Amino acid sequence: MFGRKREEPQIAPVPWDTEGPFVVGEVVRPAAVRQKGLSGRRAVRMSVTLDGVRYFAAAAFVEQRAPEVRSYELYDAIRAQELLCTIAPVRGGSGSGERYAVRDQAGRELGLVFRTGAAKRTVQHGWWLRQPGHPDIVARYHWARGGAKQIAARGRDATVRGADGLVAGVVDSVIAGATAADSRSHVRPTKPVTWCAEDEVALTAGHTQRIKSYIPQASWLDRRLAFALAVLRQD
Repeated sequence: MFGRKREEPQIAPVPWDTEGPFVVGEVVRPAAVRQKGLSGRRAVRMSVTLDGVRYFAAAAFVEQRAPEVRSYELYDAIRAQELLCTIAPVRGGSGSGERYAVRDQAGRELGLVFRTGAAKRTVQHGWWLRQPGHPDIVARYHWARGGAKQIAARGRDATVRGADGLVAGVVDSVIAGATAADSRSHVRPTKPVTWCAEDEVALTAGHTQRIKSYIPQASWLDRRLAFALAVLRQD
């Protein structure tokens, strides 16, 4: 009927292990000119297109039982009661900073997420990952010089040579439409962040429609560990 308000579409959840970029948040559809945004439960989300419109479909719901504690549970968005992993702080340990253990539904450790205290940071980004059986997954600041092994020798801070150019190419090719829209709106782009395991790119963070977006790139990287990093960085 003429003048009747158009019903919002139902955006079906997607498998959590689907390859491709993901975001964390409540945004299902960002606000646009003459169009309000659409929100839902806090979740790890992936970009989908419906009738030519970009949406962010839930892949894993994020639950935080106590707002004052940085401890989370991630549930499969398709099978909502199926636990994917837990994220919980690890007490103790030497040095400044924070550690979070990521465990699967059986309690097996998938890896650790670290946040280095500001006073201890030199050329390495504060957030980094450790997955059993692989080198530490770290990111350098954009001004850092030298290769991964060179910087690793300086206080375990690691990076890769020429990472900025590689990250720019990845972000442009994977989320080009969204970043192009941002550039047209004269929003100053932020520098992408690339996490590397020695000389292998493992994870990249850029922006999709002004929302922080993550692109897992190493085939061996457990996506749940990447989800944990994104959830912790958001808070």
